Amino acid sequence: MLVTLFAAALTVKVDLLGMIQQRYHAAPEVKSLTCHIETTSYRFVGTPGTEFSYDGDSYRVPESGVIELVSSKANEYVVNGRTLPLNLWPKDSFGTRTVPLPASN
Repeated sequence: MLVTLFAAALTVKVDLLGMIQQRYHAAPEVKSLTCHIETTSYRFVGTPGTEFSYDGDSYRVPESGVIELVSSKANEYVVNGRTLPLNLWPKDSFGTRTVPLPASN
């Protein structure tokens, strides 16, 4: 009987030690990650009411004078009947390009 109690106590001790001990693992090696997106969005700035087209859709600048659109595969926009390149404008640190719109005719 004493041997059985000792064996049971030893088993409990081993199980508790396994639960209490913390196991530390080395952090995984992270390689450089790239999403391959050069521009995240375009921020069109112009006179409120100015109309333009981007990626097949038409937009009108709101009263705030700014409209920001998520980047697509489009590389041009149309304003005042002229097709203009988007990637002409510099990117900020977030990948946003600010595109100044000319006043409507």
